[in-house]
Amino acid sequence: MAAPFSTELFHSKWHLDPRTKFYMLLIGTVDLFLAPTLYYEISLVAFIAIFGLMCGVKRFTLKMTGIYTVLMILYQMGIHWMSGWLQIAIVTFTFYIRKIFPCSMMGGILVGTTRVNEFMAAMNRIHLSKSITIPMTVMIRYIPMVREDWGYINDAMRMRDVAPTIKSFLSHPVRTIECIYVPMMMSALKVADELSAASVTRGLENPKHRSCMVDLRFTWKDFAVAFSFTVFFVISIRFMIGGITR
Repeated sequence: MAAPFSTELFHSKWHLDPRTKFYMLLIGTVDLFLAPTLYYEISLVAFIAIFGLMCGVKRFTLKMTGIYTVLMILYQMGIHWMSGWLQIAIVTFTFYIRKIFPCSMMGGILVGTTRVNEFMAAMNRIHLSKSITIPMTVMIRYIPMVREDWGYINDAMRMRDVAPTIKSFLSHPVRTIECIYVPMMMSALKVADELSAASVTRGLENPKHRSCMVDLRFTWKDFAVAFSFTVFFVISIRFMIGGITR
């Protein structure tokens, strides 16, 4: 076992309890929308990126961090170097979109590092209602399957010189929608039906206690991550209360 703060921690994947990641998703989302300053938001996003790298979701984390960096650069350019309607459009777009990307990053880390059985067992441990647990469980399996089908459809349509790009949509809008987005919608509906049937078959609606082969327990890593997000949350509340009292 790697000792705390050793270099081995940066070469091994962190496996956290699903309850910790669920707490991270909830508190992190609130933190982002209550971010009092730009430096606070950048620090929080940097922490989320480090957490994603520790969990082994390197490609996804780096991609989302790069997109967030581009949005932040556009936001700063819009504030300082643009004017008129272009400034309003760029600043408004980048401001709201950059709030969504860190949330998507945390959601992607949760989906990419959590197994369905672990998630169900963890949610049963905290006695979360099945009306909430079952849709979230289906979502964890739904997103990867839809993304896989999207890859297949994308590869097939590129062989026919149809690509899901802005240029293709503007030059051949009807053909692009017919060859890409209609099959994607049909595939998404089919996947939803299959996952619903599989969920019922596996007994997700069974009212009795659910067992799990994985030993779910909190470690110092879970406490460290939960404490860090709690600190960010306390700081944001502190700034908000300070701003109101003034």
